[in-house]
Amino acid sequence: MNTAKIYKRMRILMVPLLVIMTISGCGEVDTKPIVAGGNPPLIKFEGTGALEQLYVMGPFTFEQLKQDRIDGDEKDYYMWQLAPSRDFRVSRLSITYGIVPDGFKQVYPANGKSPEPLIEGKIYNILAPSASANFKPVLFMIDNGRAVEVPPSKITDK
Repeated sequence: MNTAKIYKRMRILMVPLLVIMTISGCGEVDTKPIVAGGNPPLIKFEGTGALEQLYVMGPFTFEQLKQDRIDGDEKDYYMWQLAPSRDFRVSRLSITYGIVPDGFKQVYPANGKSPEPLIEGKIYNILAPSASANFKPVLFMIDNGRAVEVPPSKITDK
């Protein structure tokens, strides 16, 4: 077989391979927490990543967030932090605030102390950094005993 034929066959095989690689690379969906239920809320997730950490931060007021002014160190607002002991795909996770699920370790508060209860009318931030996917923070509050997402438009006035 001559070199030209070999080269032509290689190009023919490369096209489907490139298509497969492109399609599989586009399957990433950002990790986004979803709050539901009451107080304490249930945290579920959308996305394709593997959870690396879970942070719940707060309490914040609308005024603090609108002015982008958080007094003190950001760590002053850590309420709860979990770290998984193995690979947990976010699409299958459901975590109740304050309850450490099997396969997770509570990082904060230390020594197994329970996190502070969530306060009606205050705003909280959930961050869920994930491997193999970007992540989006979510703001939520407890309103009439129910956990509800706070849309960014309520903070930015846009």
